Amino acid sequence: MTEKSADEEVSSQESMAAPEIVSAPIQPLNAPSTYASEEATRILGQLVNISESGILHEPTCMLCSSPFRDELEQKYIETKQLKDVKKLLEEKTQITVPRSVIENHMLYHYNREVQEHQKREYIDRINRLSDQNLTTLSGIGLCLAALTERLMGINSIVPAGDLGVAEIERIKSSETSRLMASYNQLLKLKANILGEMKTSGELVTIPRRDFVQIFQEALVNAKADREREAINSILSSLTDVSKSMQ
Repeated sequence: MTEKSADEEVSSQESMAAPEIVSAPIQPLNAPSTYASEEATRILGQLVNISESGILHEPTCMLCSSPFRDELEQKYIETKQLKDVKKLLEEKTQITVPRSVIENHMLYHYNREVQEHQKREYIDRINRLSDQNLTTLSGIGLCLAALTERLMGINSIVPAGDLGVAEIERIKSSETSRLMASYNQLLKLKANILGEMKTSGELVTIPRRDFVQIFQEALVNAKADREREAINSILSSLTDVSKSMQ
């Protein structure tokens, strides 16, 4: 191999420098409008390493940033030998590269774009959820519903394969106990929040019997259909508020 001049050596090293990559913006299916959604996109978007052309690019990886990336990956496809890729890279750049760098790229970066697309889909789901402006109580209700679904799922498992009746029952008992502990903590939190709201005057409570009686009397004393429609509308709105507090 002929010796390289100083200028050629510098040029070879510069060829391995990471090119400027403009990260592709996350395009959620439903564009978020809240500040929380924008923050989620900005923060979580930093974890997506994929270019506008849909190719995974890890900025710290020598092979991802190499202008010879396509050739190196094609060599790996042909031979499945890391040593062949290492040899080709060193011939192209005149730089000694650790074998571990080649292995890391081929295992975790080459042809792994599906994982990055999954990250984007996850970010989109987070955006859609954070865009709902859930109240604390609504969030707790959502968590309780999710735990209830898991409780049903765990306790519907039946013996199959290598798992016998005893093992299944052990799993059910263990997981049910764990889920119920979380369930009870959420119920206590909900009770504390409602108690604080009642104490501060934010939450007004009325005995059910008195509440029903007030509206029954109002409907009886209504003198026109428009009055009855207004009373029923108020009752419907109060019912919706009540459900959101459950």
